[in-house]
Amino acid sequence: MIPAARYFVPVCLYPHTKYRTHGGVTALFEKYELRSHEYLIVVADRLLVLDRLVTGRYWTIDSAVIKARQEATQILNLIKRTSHKAGAHAQGRIVYWDEVAETAGFSEFAGRLRTEVMADPLLASAIEKFVERRVERFGLGSAPEREREYEREYLLSEVCMSVFCTEVLGYWSEVWERPPAPEIPDPLKLLYDERPELVERLSGHPVTRVLDFLYSDVPANVESIGKVYEESRSEG
Repeated sequence: MIPAARYFVPVCLYPHTKYRTHGGVTALFEKYELRSHEYLIVVADRLLVLDRLVTGRYWTIDSAVIKARQEATQILNLIKRTSHKAGAHAQGRIVYWDEVAETAGFSEFAGRLRTEVMADPLLASAIEKFVERRVERFGLGSAPEREREYEREYLLSEVCMSVFCTEVLGYWSEVWERPPAPEIPDPLKLLYDERPELVERLSGHPVTRVLDFLYSDVPANVESIGKVYEESRSEG
């Protein structure tokens, strides 16, 4: 018997995300019939802070945190209003990133997962290549090692949140807004394609995570996807 879907939805705060609009959020609730399913929506303000520290858009951590929380609050409130209108508010949780990341369970699991990922040559190499690429292209250059640390933290945080919410909390159906470009490094895909046994060892059960996309369309010029993706992050 196939278990009922339980949805994990990470909401990244890119400038052009549809989750900044009523139509985009409504599409999420309608497509996945969230009034009839359990769900966990996590607004990724922490990732926005890290991204802005990489690109030097804000001079201090405090200013980046304040601005990211302001934007996250607007989107979180929009999602909550939409959940009430859709009759889905009783079925799920809509939270900020740290409401999950600061729990004891997440901290313990993420610590073990980070150690395993960075000790694996294949996974660690993929992460470091993307770190170097991003920092070289978008970093200010005044503190390259610190910028690399922020970018590395971004990627590892993203991986840990996904695996924890899907494999440990049991919201096994993850929904991304759009598919990533083929040329964009995807540590999560690499982890599940090449090292599923790592996830199984840490979670204590066979992998359950499945991935779906709210919007499956991609730009007509596929070669431009990576540029659009990276520049959207740099604008954030």
